[in-house]
Amino acid sequence: MQEDFTSPTYGWQFKSDSNAHYHYDGQRLSIDRSHQTDRFATYSHIAINPKTDYKIEALVKQTQGDNAGSYGIHWGSHFESRSTFSFIINSSGSFKIYSSWGSRIKEFTAWRKSAAIQGKGQNNKMTIHKRKETIFFSINEKEVAEIRASKVHFQGGRIGTVLNGDIGISVDYFHVLQDKPAINELADQSQIIKEKLPYPINTEAEELMPIVSYDGKTFYFTRNEHDEQAQEIWKSTLEDEQWGAPIKLGFPLNTLGHNNVMGISTDNAKLILSNTYSEDGLSLTHNGFSVSNWDGEKWSIPEKIEISSYMNSSNSAETSLSATGKSMILSIKTGYNEGMNDLYLSTARSYSKSWSGARTLGKVVNSFGNEITPFLAADGKTLYFSSEGHSGYGYQDIFMSRMLDERGYEWSEPINLGPEINTSKWDGYFTIPAQGNWAYMVSANDSLAQLDIYRVKLPEQLKPDPVVLIKGKVLDAVTKEPLQAQLYFESLPNGRRQNSIKSKASDGSYQIILPYGKHYGYYTQLEGYLSTHGNIDLQQKENYQEITRDIYLSPLSEGSFISLNNVYFAQGSYEILEASHPELDRLIRLMRSSETMEIEIGGHTERRGSARLNKILSQDRADAVKAYIVQAGIHEKRIKTKGYGSSKPVTDGKTELERKQNRRVEYTILSL
Repeated sequence: MQEDFTSPTYGWQFKSDSNAHYHYDGQRLSIDRSHQTDRFATYSHIAINPKTDYKIEALVKQTQGDNAGSYGIHWGSHFESRSTFSFIINSSGSFKIYSSWGSRIKEFTAWRKSAAIQGKGQNNKMTIHKRKETIFFSINEKEVAEIRASKVHFQGGRIGTVLNGDIGISVDYFHVLQDKPAINELADQSQIIKEKLPYPINTEAEELMPIVSYDGKTFYFTRNEHDEQAQEIWKSTLEDEQWGAPIKLGFPLNTLGHNNVMGISTDNAKLILSNTYSEDGLSLTHNGFSVSNWDGEKWSIPEKIEISSYMNSSNSAETSLSATGKSMILSIKTGYNEGMNDLYLSTARSYSKSWSGARTLGKVVNSFGNEITPFLAADGKTLYFSSEGHSGYGYQDIFMSRMLDERGYEWSEPINLGPEINTSKWDGYFTIPAQGNWAYMVSANDSLAQLDIYRVKLPEQLKPDPVVLIKGKVLDAVTKEPLQAQLYFESLPNGRRQNSIKSKASDGSYQIILPYGKHYGYYTQLEGYLSTHGNIDLQQKENYQEITRDIYLSPLSEGSFISLNNVYFAQGSYEILEASHPELDRLIRLMRSSETMEIEIGGHTERRGSARLNKILSQDRADAVKAYIVQAGIHEKRIKTKGYGSSKPVTDGKTELERKQNRRVEYTILSL
């Protein structure tokens, strides 16, 4: 940072009352606070790494007021918590070094005289220089104090000048020197397109925190009508490939205070919200997280998300919900941070509604500065976030990192999304739907440094891995009425559960995300109905696609039958493959829970080949399934078998897919 104030470029802002007057004259910054006695500060966002050497230098002089006022440099500041470090002088020839946290003051040096200080109307060059384990303080090239660097614990990334009392000052320059690593970015930025969303999404107010549903059809964002006490949630829907006029949501999603959507479930029936709510939903409490559910007509009063041993000393907390709904990335400040807000992982507990304690993503992702606005993409492993600590173009840039293991312990080195996306100011709140064509983000990129929403077309290298969106309806096989059933998706052959979702009671619809790279089996669970099974082979990676699959459930009654779609045999053989075990184990559990139920297992083949051999093969396969069930302790008298050969096809068998559907094993309920 080399600010000489001829044409200020570092987004200087001013923190105090309306009685301060300041201007740039092409050579310096002047601030007049005559007749005021409280503290005033200018600040810019410069992330200084406290663990490495740095140098802060400013040329300042008092222009107005008496000798009782003071002025100087503050650094490592976080104004929301009123936390700062300050090095100040006065025109009577004294200096002081101290830190503040709210109303608490800690003096590193009390007021101390120094002959190096020039009086009113004369320049004073103030320098803070960290070298190794010591911070040295100088005035006009004369060292006046030193403190151990370990005593200085940064609380924020703001830095600037500070005034106390009835004075005016001018600042000729403000320099910050620190070596930073080269920016880790994609070399080719030519494919990137960034566009500001038009009215009525962006208005004269500030728009921030965009969240797009996984299917790309619903758009939530927060609008701040220049009132820090009222941030409200708005919603827009996609109309002819354009976002329609947004509507402001009502109670209970919007109430007094800051209201924000931070996550959406894959079926759009669950919203993750910032803060926690009172039982009546009328007021916000502390800065945790809540969940609201859609019942087909309205959103429920948000309920607190219970995170084990949750703590956050920051005034902000943000999160991103994974597509599986099993994990969240948190941006919070605990006692174990690398710097300010860091990113953490919390996972849903299978045995309760609570979540595990937050576990840090580690030093590769987290820096000495703020890591905020996390977004975990639909693939479950590509993470976008905003950071001031990693090398970038502004004081808060957007980065991407990929999970390298299945549990989130290892992450790739963050990549800066580059100068076509990041600006010299503030950038964050990156979000991208499952299709991945357009991402959305927030930039303070206009002359007023106002936050607005942009959309971005990314090159392939910066996109998440492609996924598949599975959708459809669960219906009664007899009446065709919608059913609210639980759907489970597991990887084959190990039967490890990957995801689950409940279809909506109103219309039986469901929607879920599955990444490529696995062969998936799925099954249903609903009291009074037989479990329906199927599979989707996504082992070969392709582009994003949507698959519609309606599921029909047969009532649990005599004569009902179900195809065991996830039972596999070696080609031309009755040897049961390992991938069949999860399906057959569920049938075993059903027969154990219904102790009097008797079934027939029927084997079926396609029409090609010898009818006699097909009939033998189908009988052998039915017998093999029976043997598997019997060895698990089910009495053999409860199971009959029959080989039907190719006599009962369910399709014409003209394509390979149809022939595959004819090759099947079914079970029919003979008695309950």
